[in-house]
Amino acid sequence: MSVATVSHALNGKGRLDHRTRERILRVAADLGYRADPRARALRTGSGTVLGIVASLMSDEGADHDGRLDWYMRTAAAAATESINAGYALTLVPPSDPASWVPGLAVDGVLLVDPDPDDDLIDRLADRGLPVVVISGDSDRPDVATVSLDRDSAVECALGHFLARGRSRPALIVDAGRRQTAAGTRRAYLAWCERHGLPPRIAVADAGRARGEAGRRAAVELLQHFPDTDCVYAPLDSIAHGVAATLTAAGRADIGLITADGMIARLHHPPLTAIDTKREQQAVAATRLLIARLRTGVTQPSEVFTADLIVRDPPE
Repeated sequence: MSVATVSHALNGKGRLDHRTRERILRVAADLGYRADPRARALRTGSGTVLGIVASLMSDEGADHDGRLDWYMRTAAAAATESINAGYALTLVPPSDPASWVPGLAVDGVLLVDPDPDDDLIDRLADRGLPVVVISGDSDRPDVATVSLDRDSAVECALGHFLARGRSRPALIVDAGRRQTAAGTRRAYLAWCERHGLPPRIAVADAGRARGEAGRRAAVELLQHFPDTDCVYAPLDSIAHGVAATLTAAGRADIGLITADGMIARLHHPPLTAIDTKREQQAVAATRLLIARLRTGVTQPSEVFTADLIVRDPPE
């Protein structure tokens, strides 16, 4: 019996005598045979496994917990959308890309907050894997992105400060090129220029745990700009350290806004925060990736507008 005959019988194809088909299926069942879904996907071009990758570094204490919070919120939203569309979602542990990209057994990748200084997007796309970036940028025409409008986030935060009578806003952010940092710096500088206000920026050392980096950056800010009356720290892990410094310095008069998440919600008192549309971004990115897999066409990128979650204590 030929290989083609067995293949047709197992896949319900071809014109076979029903007794031959039944015999092949009976023998396959007796042997415990199950079709390899990965091989079937390669043959039919209809894979159903997505991967999600985040550059989540190992930090200590509240730093790690905060970043794990946003990662799991992203993954949970993407998983729900994937399952509803008939796809599985695999969480890919962050590590040296050279060690896992060549053997990554998925059909498409959601890449969260990529670092522009590495070549992970290129490594994945050059392997032929469809990629959609969440909260990041890409110059590749074959890679769609889903991101937050950083101008709207800065406007939410600093506009709220102005409405509360705070007119000396500072920014605390790391020096990295990820969209959260670089995009926010650009938007902050543009906002200050439009409002005729001098920028006040303190840089958090990305080489340290982010809570500690935020604490040190806040100390530097108070030294150089002691009349600062409000701070926007878009990364909540950095904001955690900023809040500790402000409390230790007796500067409860300084307003603080960060991204919404576990740190902002559990802070005492809870912090007014930017709704970064994390879950909505994940759902949109998953839909773009599935559409790419089904059509072979890179979908248009999407940008979300930020909202403000006000938790200001009474003044």
